[in-house]
Amino acid sequence: MAGDTADTPETGRNRTHSQLSDAELADFLAGLSAVSRPLICDWFRGSEAVEWKPDASPVTRADKAAETALRAAIEARFPDDAILGEEHAARPGSGKTGYSWVIDPIDGTRAFVCGRPVFGTLVGLVDGTTPVAGLIDMPMLDECYVGVGGKTVLNGAAATTSQVTSLARARIASTAPEALLPDSLAAFNRMVDQAAITVYGGDCHNYALLAAGHLDLVLEDGLATHDIMGVVEVVRGAGGIITDKQGAPVSLDGTSSLLAAATPALHAEALRIVKAV
Repeated sequence: MAGDTADTPETGRNRTHSQLSDAELADFLAGLSAVSRPLICDWFRGSEAVEWKPDASPVTRADKAAETALRAAIEARFPDDAILGEEHAARPGSGKTGYSWVIDPIDGTRAFVCGRPVFGTLVGLVDGTTPVAGLIDMPMLDECYVGVGGKTVLNGAAATTSQVTSLARARIASTAPEALLPDSLAAFNRMVDQAAITVYGGDCHNYALLAAGHLDLVLEDGLATHDIMGVVEVVRGAGGIITDKQGAPVSLDGTSSLLAAATPALHAEALRIVKAV
């Protein structure tokens, strides 16, 4: 990973996490798949009851068990770091490090409870308010994406975005039109009119596919923090551009939309459409 050479040894200041080299951090993130996958796979296409949260989103025992296991693994290795998750209360940590781990044990729970295999586990590492490393693990597809130190790997091999620079050639995606706010929906519909291919569904897998060069642009809105922090560095490390829908940097504080693109030119074209609505 970045900086891991004999000529440029990493120090606490230029490591992504001060306690590990970037290679070690990438290995740790990839290893989290072995923590969550067995639990998720055991429950997939089972007969468990679904609970409904106050926001009308579903949650299952698989969500809760996977997050509990991931929290334990992270806390054991980084006891001073904060941990934020979708299903359980935040753990503040000691406050000494400034690092936070953000977990979404099953991003795409609706797909999970319908027996569709396109859901994933997200883990993001945040330094202060800035996402600096991420994991997208697709357990049923055996795809593990890790972004650390400006590089993204898929099952250990380098992943890179496409070189598409215009909407006319682009494959674009959004999970669900009804999830977009009115301005985002209007902007996305304009993109649909110009794009080569449009697909729906996918949740976090859309960002993984963008990082691997199979999609070119993703626009989503109404997102929670746990939906966001794990995907940012996976996209960036593969060469993509990812901001909020207005082009602002992604932050732990307040970001609720994402505009991700394979190239700066494609991102700029999409951003002009969003801002014109």
